[in-house]
Amino acid sequence: MAEYEEVPPKADAMVASMRAIGYDLPMAIADIIDNSIYARAKNVWIDYNWAGGDPWIRVKDDGGGMTDDELREAMRLGSKGPNEARDPQDLGRFGLGLKTASFSQCRVLTVSTKVKGGTPSTRCWDLDVIERTKRWQLRLLPPDDAGPMLEDIDQLDSGTVVLWQHLDRVIDRPDDIKAAETVFNNKFIDVRKHLEMVFHRYMSGPTRLSISIGRTPLKPWDPYLTSNQFTQELSTEKYEDGSIRIIPYVLPHVSKRTATETAMGAGTKGWNAQQGFYIYRNRRMIVSGGYLDFNLKPEEHYKLGRIMVDLKNDMDSEWRIDVRKAVAIPPDRLRTQLEKVAKATREEAVKIYRARTGRAPKLSRMNFQEVWTKRRRGDKIIYEINRDNEAMKRILAEVAPPERWIKKLFGSIERTVPHREIIIDSCNNEDCHVDMPPDVSPPDQGLVDLCIEIYKEKRKMGRTHEEAAGFVLSIEPFNTHPAFHAALDKIAEEVDTRTPHTRR
Repeated sequence: MAEYEEVPPKADAMVASMRAIGYDLPMAIADIIDNSIYARAKNVWIDYNWAGGDPWIRVKDDGGGMTDDELREAMRLGSKGPNEARDPQDLGRFGLGLKTASFSQCRVLTVSTKVKGGTPSTRCWDLDVIERTKRWQLRLLPPDDAGPMLEDIDQLDSGTVVLWQHLDRVIDRPDDIKAAETVFNNKFIDVRKHLEMVFHRYMSGPTRLSISIGRTPLKPWDPYLTSNQFTQELSTEKYEDGSIRIIPYVLPHVSKRTATETAMGAGTKGWNAQQGFYIYRNRRMIVSGGYLDFNLKPEEHYKLGRIMVDLKNDMDSEWRIDVRKAVAIPPDRLRTQLEKVAKATREEAVKIYRARTGRAPKLSRMNFQEVWTKRRRGDKIIYEINRDNEAMKRILAEVAPPERWIKKLFGSIERTVPHREIIIDSCNNEDCHVDMPPDVSPPDQGLVDLCIEIYKEKRKMGRTHEEAAGFVLSIEPFNTHPAFHAALDKIAEEVDTRTPHTRR
C-alpha cells in the first residue's frame, strides 16, 4: 500500500486565493520593476491606455531578457523557493512576484521577452482559461488583441514586456465610462509617487535607472533631504555589523528648508507618518516610515527623525518580509539596537523641531519665561497664561485692571485655545502657525519699546550688554523675532556711551 498520495492544489481555487494577497496597483507595478532591475535594465517604460473601456497596462524594460526555457520557468508559480541561494542583486524571494502582482490586477498576463541575438518568446496566463479547465494551461501565443502592445520588443536588442489586460481589479465595472476613465488615469499619480519613493536609490545611484510613465520621467524622492546642508546624519548612532547598516538622520527645521523641500519632504503620507524607519533590501525600499512593531508612536515633535536601515537579500526570512515586499519585522537579535537608535534619533529630532529662529543666547530652562505654561490634570494637559511673565506683568501694569478682570480675561482665553484645529493645521501644513518669515510678521513697536525698556533697566543695574540682552530675550515674546535682538544690539552702543556701569 502506498504511503503517500499526491494532492495538487486546484488551479482555479489557488488563483482566486493568490488574487487576494493584498497588492494595490503601485505595489504591483513595483514588483514587476524588481524583475527589470534584476535583469540589469537601464530603462523601464510604463504605459497605460483606457482603450475605450477595456484598459491595459504595459511595463517594458531593456534588460537582458529571457530564453524560451527561462520564460517558461518564470511563469511557473513558485519558480524559485524562498530558501534557495540567490544572486546578491536579486530582488525576488518567493518566485511568485510576477504572477501574484499581475493576478492581483488583471485576468490576462502576457510576457514577451528576448535575449540579445535571439528571437522573442511569449507566454500568457489567462485566468478565464484556468477557471474553465481547472488546469494550469499556459498559453504559448499572446491574445489576438495583444499584438500592437507587444511589438515594441522587436525594437530592443534585448528586454521584456509585461502586459496586463482585462484589469478587473484596477477599476470597477463603470456606470459612467467618462468618469471611470478619469479615475483610471488618476491612479497613475499614486503609481508615480510610489515608484519615486521605492526606487529612489536606484534612480539616483551610480546605475541611474530611468523609469518613465508615458513620456514623463520619474524623479527620485530623497526621504532625508541630503542636499540640504542642515540635514544631520547622527554619526554617533550609526551601526553596522556586516549584515545590516543603520544610519539615522534628523531633517532640517522648517526655517532651514525651502518651500519645495518642505513639500517634497512630506512624501506620500505627510510629515508625521513619514518619520521613523526606512527599511531597504538591496537599496529597494520595503518600509517607508513608522516604528515597525516597537512601542513608539509617531508624534508631531518627532517628525524630523528618519532612520535608514539597509538589509541584504539573504535576511528575508529573519526579517519576515512578505510576498508584496511591504512588511518587515525585526529579528530579536537586533531589537535592542534598533530601539536604541530610534529613541536617540527622536531625542535629537525634538531638539531641532522646538528650535526657533531669532532666539537669544542659550539659557537654562529655569531662566526662561514663557507666555504659556502647561500642566497635567489627570490624563489631560492644560495650557495657562504665565502670570509671572515679565512682559505680561508690565503690559497689565499700564492699564492696572482689577484682579477679577484679569482672571476673567485670562480664563476665557485659556478655555478656548483651539487645540484640535492647531493640531490638524500643523499636520496638514507643517508649522503654519509659527516661525513666519520676519518680513511677514514684524512685532508691534510697542512690544519692541517694552523690550528696550527692560533692557535699559538691567543695564542701569550694572549688567553687561550680553547679560541684559540674555535676560530680556529669555522672556516670551521677545525671543520670537529677530527684530527684538536687533533693537537691543542697536541701542547697546548708546547705553554704553551714556550710562556708566560696573560689572556685577
